[in-house]
Amino acid sequence: MSGHHPNPADQYYNYPTQATEVMPELSALSNVIMELGIPACVIIASFWFIKYTTDQGRKEREQFWAKDAENDAKIMQLVEKSSDAIMSMKIALEQNTQAMRELTLKSK
Repeated sequence: MSGHHPNPADQYYNYPTQATEVMPELSALSNVIMELGIPACVIIASFWFIKYTTDQGRKEREQFWAKDAENDAKIMQLVEKSSDAIMSMKIALEQNTQAMRELTLKSK
């Protein structure tokens, strides 16, 4: 009972057997290194790294510029509101000054 009983249909069917590579990327990488040589691979990796860091720097600068533009817009709104408030205070002060002149003229 504990013995293994194969399927009788197995004798009529050939199961595909594929030898799968454990790490195909590693073997492809080693083939490239063998064909090009280590110095060429180091140069290629260096150029890729330089391009990657340049692209990342560009993305960071674009994000900074977008944020800077947003902050500039907020500052302009604040300046406009401040200018409006100062103008209102100027008008109120002029009206107050005019009222004081009229009072002093009436009291004479």
